[in-house]
Amino acid sequence: MASSSNFSSSTQALSVGNVVSAGFRLYGANAKQYLTIALFGTLWLLLPFVAAIGVVLFFATVQNYYATLGLIIPALIVLFFYVLAKYLANSALIARLVFGELTDQPESLKDARRFIKPRTWSFLSASFLMGLIYMGVMIVFYLALAIVVVGLLAGLGGFQLLQNPTPETLAANGGTIALLVLLALGFLLLFIAFFLWFAARFVSFELPLAVEPGVTATQTIGRMWSLTKGSAWRIALILFITSLVTLPLQLLLQVVVSGVDVLIRVAGFTPDSPTYTALSLLITYLLSFVLSIVVLPLWQIIKTVIYYDLRGRREGLGLQLRDRGPQSDTQA
Repeated sequence: MASSSNFSSSTQALSVGNVVSAGFRLYGANAKQYLTIALFGTLWLLLPFVAAIGVVLFFATVQNYYATLGLIIPALIVLFFYVLAKYLANSALIARLVFGELTDQPESLKDARRFIKPRTWSFLSASFLMGLIYMGVMIVFYLALAIVVVGLLAGLGGFQLLQNPTPETLAANGGTIALLVLLALGFLLLFIAFFLWFAARFVSFELPLAVEPGVTATQTIGRMWSLTKGSAWRIALILFITSLVTLPLQLLLQVVVSGVDVLIRVAGFTPDSPTYTALSLLITYLLSFVLSIVVLPLWQIIKTVIYYDLRGRREGLGLQLRDRGPQSDTQA
């Protein structure tokens, strides 16, 4: 384990590049621990998949007891939310351990789990609330898009073009069509920019819940909104650079999946064969599973460095924590 003081000093008033480089240094210093947590956290997500396969195979073989589906389906839904909560808790566990490194107060895995475990369902609640918020934003966007499109069509005579879309009419109104397309693209780009800004405001929304005592599922969202004020575009740039860094891994996954498809065909299975489809889906899922294990710690580290840097800029976090000395293992 690398000296945490190196990371603490390097994460004060960090530039975009320094956030990413600090993230990679932390990953390299604690890769075994973070990857192990990511492995077990991601394994939880396999349970509903395995259970669903078992249910399908059972009914395909027995071809009876269909009345029990009324109990099995709700049970699978409950299982899904349970494993999702466990996955989110393990992700938060990585973030808490990273935060301990950044503040020169490293925690043991046991102590970090002791803090995170009682908040498992709070992480699920916070994620559910964020999902509702994003859903609301998307609904507003689609409504606004519909209003803009209808307004543009009405104002520029688009409805007449749609009623009589002959080649002659389209050619005669090429300028109007081009203007409609440009305005629609402009609105779409504007929304993408807004969505990136909005997502950046909540990028580390689980961090206050994972680190700060007494924070609830709703408070952690408000806390992150407050911390990211004035820093959204900088955070968006950090996320963009991190995405570019992980892009080669995703491209490698696509290459490997393509190679596996070729091998399956060489083995004598045609694309219209059920065996080919099953093998292709299984291998793709397993490779994606491995990639998610590798990428999860990196994203959690980057998000934690962002959170630490925001608190350092706004609250003098680093200096305050180093001055007050070691604290209880279950507090940060």
